[in-house]
Amino acid sequence: MREIEIKLKVNNLEVIENKLRENGYVFSLPLHQYDIIYSKNGSAEFQSAKEGDIILRIRRENNIIEFNLKQQKSNEMDNLEYETELKDQEAMDNILRTLGWFPEIEVKKVRRKGKLGNYEICLDQVDELGNFIEKKPDKELLRPKFPSPFSISIGLILFGIVELLISPSTDF
Repeated sequence: MREIEIKLKVNNLEVIENKLRENGYVFSLPLHQYDIIYSKNGSAEFQSAKEGDIILRIRRENNIIEFNLKQQKSNEMDNLEYETELKDQEAMDNILRTLGWFPEIEVKKVRRKGKLGNYEICLDQVDELGNFIEKKPDKELLRPKFPSPFSISIGLILFGIVELLISPSTDF
């Protein structure tokens, strides 16, 4: 499945969540996500990722474990994505290591999903990086539609969480 994401770095998730709730959004309970991102032969190719590159991830979300493969398309936020639930995280880790893939980065975040009809928006608190909004574009338009009214100053992040963890001094 092709996945395109838009991430916005924000200062105050509570203000944004309140505005969304005022407009009818309903939010999930917090989801605790812990990701282990693997690279081929332990190289940090994330900084020079190009179309066709593959990123592998094991994610634990509350008590569910998933394996995820993303193949980069036109930019870091545009990927082909495949995922499946795992029963044994340790076995998958051993398989990946045997194939030459090694843990490179760990990402810890708390996510809340907001829903209004067909719209879904995620509010993320990412350890060491801050607060983000994540929205997938509407399929028919392939561009993000953020709910209005939004009088909050936000900046577009054109790179992902992995790149920010590698280059935390990135100015945004």
